[in-house]
Amino acid sequence: MFASVARTSIRAPLARTLATAPTPRRPTYVRKSTATSKPSPAPVAAAAAAARPTPAPAPKPTASKHEELDFVDYPGEIEMEMNLPDAPPPLPPVSRAHPTSGPLPSAINAVPFPSNTQVVSEGQTAVEGSAGEAPAAVDWSTSFHGISSAPFSQKQADILMRPLEPSEIEIKPDGLLYLPEIRYRRILNQAFLPGGWGMVPRGEMTVLKGLVTREWGLVAGGRLISVARGEQTFFDTANGLPTATEGCKSNALMRCCKDLGIASELWDPAFIRKFKHDHCVEAWVEHASTKKKQRRWRKKGLKFEYPYVESK
Repeated sequence: MFASVARTSIRAPLARTLATAPTPRRPTYVRKSTATSKPSPAPVAAAAAAARPTPAPAPKPTASKHEELDFVDYPGEIEMEMNLPDAPPPLPPVSRAHPTSGPLPSAINAVPFPSNTQVVSEGQTAVEGSAGEAPAAVDWSTSFHGISSAPFSQKQADILMRPLEPSEIEIKPDGLLYLPEIRYRRILNQAFLPGGWGMVPRGEMTVLKGLVTREWGLVAGGRLISVARGEQTFFDTANGLPTATEGCKSNALMRCCKDLGIASELWDPAFIRKFKHDHCVEAWVEHASTKKKQRRWRKKGLKFEYPYVESK
């Protein structure tokens, strides 16, 4: 009995407590899907960015001691101001076509040469066109400008190489034939006209004991023709040196003219023998003061000059 009363007394308060307590809500169950869930890209990108090392900022260019750079700041960028020179204008197109006719380029005609010689009258000649001038930069003491660059005209060659007349040729007392130096100058004046040729020194004058020598060059039409060394003997150092210097130049002129064919027969042994046989004579002469006798040459029809007298 006591046990039943006790159970009754315990159940009554429990019933009242359960009646007054709120009714709990039943949990809702959701069926799990078989597909695997993928992580959201946003968190992955954020994690990768956090793991990547942060690059160090690039250093700004600094101007050296010899350069000064001006920088202009703009929002978000830096622009350098540079003053560049203007581009040169384009060159005109070069024509590659070669003309078949017409005047030659000016570079070829930079140094004109004498043209053909026109005979005006007997004994007088004239050069057609300009005789030409050598460039001012030519140093004739060492230069060979224009040598053998072009032949002379046929008319000029005929004047230079014409045969000598017997009256023009002279003979020395020792039997040496020669043409007076003035006749060389006359032939050159006829071929090139006065002023169209000249003699230029190609070295210093050498004065030895009783002898003067110097190298000279013959220039005609602005180009070198020939080079030769002249010589002349003298006895009086005080008064004879100027005359010997002029004789040395004339001797060099005579030797240079050999290259132009002037009086070339005087170096031909066959011509020399025939001329001396036909136009010269060798005779004994006596000195008027010393009475010494010797053999000397002269041209036929002439007499020996004082102090020599031809012996009978």
